[in-house]
Amino acid sequence: MEAVPQPMINDLLGQISADPQLPRPNPTSAFWQLPPHPTISQVQSSSLPQSADYVIIGSGITACSVAAHLLTNPDFPKSAHVTVLEARTLCSGATGRNGGALTSWVPLAFTDLIAQYGQEEAIKIGRYAFRTLSKMHDLGNSRPEFKDASEVRRLRDVLAFVDAEAFEGAKLSFQKYEDLIGKEYSLNSEVLTAQETHEHYNMTNVAGALLVDCGAYWPYRLITALWADLLKTYSKQLSIETNTPAQSVTFDPNTSTYTITTPNGTITTPNVIHATNGYTGHLLPALRGKIHPLRGTMSTQHPPLGFGHYGTERAWSISHAPRYDTETKQFEAGLYYANQNPKSQDVFIGGEKVLLTEIFVTDDTEVREEARRNIEGILPRYFDKKGLTKEKQEQEPEIRKVWSGIMGFTSDGMPLVGKVPHTISQRKPDSDEIGSGGEWIAAGFNGYGMPQCWSVGEAVAKMILGKYETEVKDWLPDACLITEKRLAKMSAEASLAHLTGIKVRRC
Repeated sequence: MEAVPQPMINDLLGQISADPQLPRPNPTSAFWQLPPHPTISQVQSSSLPQSADYVIIGSGITACSVAAHLLTNPDFPKSAHVTVLEARTLCSGATGRNGGALTSWVPLAFTDLIAQYGQEEAIKIGRYAFRTLSKMHDLGNSRPEFKDASEVRRLRDVLAFVDAEAFEGAKLSFQKYEDLIGKEYSLNSEVLTAQETHEHYNMTNVAGALLVDCGAYWPYRLITALWADLLKTYSKQLSIETNTPAQSVTFDPNTSTYTITTPNGTITTPNVIHATNGYTGHLLPALRGKIHPLRGTMSTQHPPLGFGHYGTERAWSISHAPRYDTETKQFEAGLYYANQNPKSQDVFIGGEKVLLTEIFVTDDTEVREEARRNIEGILPRYFDKKGLTKEKQEQEPEIRKVWSGIMGFTSDGMPLVGKVPHTISQRKPDSDEIGSGGEWIAAGFNGYGMPQCWSVGEAVAKMILGKYETEVKDWLPDACLITEKRLAKMSAEASLAHLTGIKVRRC
């Protein structure tokens, strides 16, 4: 990658370490969220509860998992109450803005994970991701109404590589994955040459591809349907407060409770669960730089005639090394992902190319022009029109909607899960022992929330109930746990290097 000027690097480090602030009140309109859920999109109590046993901040898939695994646990007290605080409308953050892909990042990163954590832990990470994806399919298929809402389906992903070197590395990583995990969780991967990728899948300008199992679904519709079911079933134990941002958290050592301040009043609780992903650093300032936001771009495009109907068959991914252009100062992250809706034939496609100084932000009220132009040109760039009639060759995708969304990334590429040490929260509860009251976190999914969020929410719920040793430890990777030792190695410099490959030094 081209060298990035040191003054720009310093600016980027400052952005990564900055206060992400609260979610903006008027985000871009995501196609997934149209129409909004008819009954609970803006659900709110007549007045904010004065207290709750558990307060979850956030309302996406992670928050939904925490609530579901608390409320349905046989040891959850019948008298206990859960309150969910959402800054905007229900499920309006990353869950309602993402790519809708049910796919694991582990096989592509497997050799790197072995180098970083060792073979045993890398295998555990692979199992954890597969476990989560299986649970997402199970959720989507658990009821006819959920299946209809989610449109969950199993597909084959054409994972194409622009760079020959990256393609060779990917083949080695996938083979290692299949060798060590394939007997349990095979992706049935196949290697395709550039010619085969073009002949069978009409993709051009690539060095080759891997054909692997994956899935897709409509995330907003499934998670809002789950929330609606939880509210109906546990109406006396659950309240959801949309348009109620958590502005601050304070701790009272005399009562061992937290007070959360919102525009609609205050609420006290012995347990605070942070499920705010890219916005985590606002209420937990000591984590700024260790977990940080990244703005991504998504779109819905109706493909031109001749593209084909593959909504129940395949998805597409395009990968290349991150790129920085010294003339335009634009950064291209190097991953595009797409799937096709089986009913409308619309293609949902996302990925990022934007000014490097415009990526580590939490403003999802706009789509930068560079990002818009780039995402609108992906289908023509990588899908061949040769063999089509002149009329079809002249057609371009119809752009239905382009929007932005905020993801949460960490310095080491793994989420932060568990009880927040009081040295980080800078609020001093009586005990940091798992199972006692305190602050909890489930955040930082590095662009791959679907193979992680539901399991991470389950893990935190069971940790809160004191069941880590018996029901979580065996399957949750140690690499996910938030510990002081791990946090000490995390920094803004490490975050920038992990995402971009830029080697940094402070000036």
